[in-house]
Amino acid sequence: MPILTETARILRTKFDQFENDITADLKIMGRAATIVRPSRTVSIVEDSPDNRILECATTAEADLIVTGDHHLLDIREFEGIPIVRLGDFMRMIPLE
Repeated sequence: MPILTETARILRTKFDQFENDITADLKIMGRAATIVRPSRTVSIVEDSPDNRILECATTAEADLIVTGDHHLLDIREFEGIPIVRLGDFMRMIPLE
């Protein structure tokens, strides 16, 4: 839940989204997401919700973390998982 709570906060504060839109977006994410329960906690970056992202990424054995968050982007990689901006991720996808 901390990740969805943080997502809602960012949509509300940074992107000025309406509550109804935030609720709809979170429902879509919830249906598309695979829920993981990290077996350990980390404290790598100063922003606690960002640490939850790192915990979930390692538990899920993620190939990549895509974010706009500077705390995560500054570390560039966590336990072999690259951390990239959305624009960089989009350039990684081959065009047909």
